[in-house]
Amino acid sequence: MDFNMIQYFKSDIKSKAKFHISLGHETVMAKVTLFSSPAKNEKSGGGFDFDREYQFDESYSKNSEKSDESDGEASLPRDRFVLLEFETAVPVLPECIVIGSKLDTDINANLCRLAFHGKALKTFTTKDFAKTDLPNLKIYKDKCKEGVVERASNEYEVIVKDLVKKETNVDLFTGLKVELSTGEPGVIEGSFGQSGKIKVRVMQGLKPDTFARVGGGKKKKGENTGFTEPVVVKLKFKRYIFDEKKKMIQL
Repeated sequence: MDFNMIQYFKSDIKSKAKFHISLGHETVMAKVTLFSSPAKNEKSGGGFDFDREYQFDESYSKNSEKSDESDGEASLPRDRFVLLEFETAVPVLPECIVIGSKLDTDINANLCRLAFHGKALKTFTTKDFAKTDLPNLKIYKDKCKEGVVERASNEYEVIVKDLVKKETNVDLFTGLKVELSTGEPGVIEGSFGQSGKIKVRVMQGLKPDTFARVGGGKKKKGENTGFTEPVVVKLKFKRYIFDEKKKMIQL
């Protein structure tokens, strides 16, 4: 359903929380999952579409619209949606009005219990919708892993530690793009040894300053290179929350 927060509701609305959902003559508990995407105008086909990708949102608040302005897509408003997973099956009419509330809030508290409202946009009718339908919903989380360059084998290859755990299957990461904190892009080539280290190929070669910091193999005990800050390697990717295989996706 599309998401519209009721301005008098003072608390944050968080993904995975449960709300009382009223639609038609029914009020049933449901778990919510919040997601959004940059808004599209009607001419370009705005609204919900299974072909679009959506960013997972941890929470919405009264200030959510303002917080968007601090994101990378600062100038774009966002289309906001919420997935409802009901505890029991309920009849749903297309585009019916849906209201989410916190009816278990203390009735003596001077607080609005109505949290959000919207229209039902899509429905799932199969009992095992979590396996058959939800994987088609492209809601992703941005992920970032960090490691440190231990040394450079040469100007085009570095050995990285702490990016993955020792027991991790490095083959899952082979071919993924990374970036050094000094600006050079690289690609993961595979594992190095048995302790969780990996090899990264720097296609354009290390900058002279970078190679001076990490090159020359292992340093002698007590040797001071003059550099105190390590060269950090970042692996950025996104993962669809309903993908059972948990694939890592990069552009």
